[in-house]
Amino acid sequence: MTDLTGLFMPMKTPSLESVQSANPRRGTVIMLWSVAAFTANTLLLRYLSGTAHGITPDVPLLFRAVVGIFIVLVFFRGRRPTQIRPVFVNRLLILRGMTGLLGTAAYYWTVPALGAGMATLICNTYVIFASVIAVLALGEKLTPRRFVWLATAFVGIVFLVGPNTDVEGFQIGVYEVIALAGAVLAAASVVLVRKLVVDYSIGTIYLAQCVWIFLPLLVMAAPKIGALTGSEWALLTLAATAAGSGQLAMNEGYRCLSVSAGASIQMLWPVMTTMGGFLLFEESFVMWQLMGAVLILASVWRVSAKR
Repeated sequence: MTDLTGLFMPMKTPSLESVQSANPRRGTVIMLWSVAAFTANTLLLRYLSGTAHGITPDVPLLFRAVVGIFIVLVFFRGRRPTQIRPVFVNRLLILRGMTGLLGTAAYYWTVPALGAGMATLICNTYVIFASVIAVLALGEKLTPRRFVWLATAFVGIVFLVGPNTDVEGFQIGVYEVIALAGAVLAAASVVLVRKLVVDYSIGTIYLAQCVWIFLPLLVMAAPKIGALTGSEWALLTLAATAAGSGQLAMNEGYRCLSVSAGASIQMLWPVMTTMGGFLLFEESFVMWQLMGAVLILASVWRVSAKR
């Protein structure tokens, strides 16, 4: 899972240096790299969880946390320094870490069961849930047009998760509920980022997520590490690197592009993941699910662009 923190950050007046270095061509290239990295991460998760390897989701989640910590502490250089101590003592940073842990875990656990395309589409509905939470918790204005798009998105969610090819009518299963719960938790994370970005850097906030994923997953996944082959180590490291670099590239892309342009490019992630799932793993959707996917993508883009 990833979070479009750039969509929900308070806008600041850019410095001359940032204006000079932020150009649309650079932003487009970086944002496309972010989409490619997120897609690669999801498809690798799908492959590693298959019958050929059978790796449980806690293992790639642990790899993601370790690689994310390494990237932030060694390579990432933001406008403000990355702080370590607040990650363990600040209440909101800890809460950000916990919601990030549960939201990301829900995504990783549902990719094998629902498929790369379905899980990613449901994951992206967090933008919709974040808008609802922002209205309730932050007092943001709910305009009639925004309400229509939110309602459209929820109709799309019903169409996407309700139809079942094995039974007649609509039936929402356990994994669909887990995926939706993960989207809600990711939305809560985004709202927390809006509060935290005033006092802490993006590096510190991302570090909080990685650290609080790492600590509990170390207990769960560490005993399974010894059974991994060399190729599995390489693929897991590649998937984790793709996730971390995709996240940081997306943040940089939003610095160079308008929100509407960045959101438009990010909508390629669920589309590319769905195509990859179809071509590589023979995943498919029934007609109602395709209609739901289109409604969700359109609504997410409109809500994001309004930011």
